[in-house]
Amino acid sequence: MADRVEAASSALPDAGSRAEAMLTQVVAHFRATGSVNISLRHLAAEIGTSHRMLRYYFGTRENLLGIVMMQLSKEYIEHFSGKRPTTRVETMDAVWTRFLDPNNRLQTQILFALSAAVAERPDLESPGLNADFDNFAAALGTFGRAEGLEPALADREARTIVSSLLGLYLDFFVARDLERIQGSFDTLKGWVERSTADAASGRSAAPR
Repeated sequence: MADRVEAASSALPDAGSRAEAMLTQVVAHFRATGSVNISLRHLAAEIGTSHRMLRYYFGTRENLLGIVMMQLSKEYIEHFSGKRPTTRVETMDAVWTRFLDPNNRLQTQILFALSAAVAERPDLESPGLNADFDNFAAALGTFGRAEGLEPALADREARTIVSSLLGLYLDFFVARDLERIQGSFDTLKGWVERSTADAASGRSAAPR
């Protein structure tokens, strides 16, 4: 009989729930081993639960990885302790620093593992990963509107920033030329700064 997955959710588990406790064990295991290249069945054995229970609460391996990524992002946001970024440029700086942090390899591995899975299987859905990107874009869009951009333009520019940062991140791991990639990041920031200045003066910025 196939394992049931009807109860699986793509959202973070409720506080104090059995699923949250299991997620905590999963994250701890990934951090301890430094790898996410493991099947649900082997992961279940490593953390002392059953394959069926992992499937019940988290569905597929890809869905679980997406939820782990959301948990890591949540932990990262909490570390700001009331000093969160309040502009698009501050947000970009914070995320870029996180991207380059050697202690952030777990989130990096999940990002590439999920991206590879989706590339190989176009029908595969990864709600957790999508939610992480959507939340990032939503924050950038909110800051863009606060900086004077029209709502539709703020949202378009937010998606452009997210996509550009992901491209730079991939370039960093392929080329390993941090100086060149840092220059590209600074160019992207410069465009955002011009966009904000132009919004204040009633013009529209274009990437240069």
